Amino acid sequence: MGYQSVKGCVLPFLYSSQVALLALWKTITFTNLPLYVVLSELESCSFRNRSPDETIEYMTTILAKHLPLRSTSSKGQTVQEERKKDHYSHFILRLAFSSTEDLRRRFSRLETMLFRLRFKSDDMNERKKFVSTLNLEWEEVGEDEKRELGTELRAAGHMKKEEEQEWFKVDWERVPELVEQRRVLVKRGKAFVPQREQLSLVVAEFTKRLDEALEVRFPHITSRVSMI
Repeated sequence: MGYQSVKGCVLPFLYSSQVALLALWKTITFTNLPLYVVLSELESCSFRNRSPDETIEYMTTILAKHLPLRSTSSKGQTVQEERKKDHYSHFILRLAFSSTEDLRRRFSRLETMLFRLRFKSDDMNERKKFVSTLNLEWEEVGEDEKRELGTELRAAGHMKKEEEQEWFKVDWERVPELVEQRRVLVKRGKAFVPQREQLSLVVAEFTKRLDEALEVRFPHITSRVSMI
């Protein structure tokens, strides 16, 4: 997966001189970048009101063609080349779209959509490894607390009495979408989140870190975004 690209730390190490980075920047045609093509197609899915299933089916083909990213457990040089291509594209477009608030919002929205699509399609082991690197501030709900809040948890999770579900808790401000949709239990300043809603937390963290990265801009570079 290309999740680590949100940190956007590839090019600065390779081009520590701003002169060298600017020279590279002038040679780039943004519309030919694989990620730009992918994000443009993803945005068009929204404009065309494609359903989630239709979007997944369509974008699977687009990603395979323009920006394939096989599992980290895959072998061979091709996997490393895919990683490099993915990292470079993410970093370059992050710079390009960081010049204005509107562009940052647009890029963040599309990158989050792509992240969600990739995360959902990845295998369980890859997901677990990635989530473990995030150091998310959530706490597993113990058996005693689950028994104490059993009725309320089942009601919040829309679960039958015999159903079993793992729960974790976070500050409720971390999951405003789930709170608004009443898909979690809010109690004692915490949101009790069922395991199946983990995706929402991970996506929220991805968006938060990406938005922070988009605030970092390089002088004389982001002005070229007007040509996109």
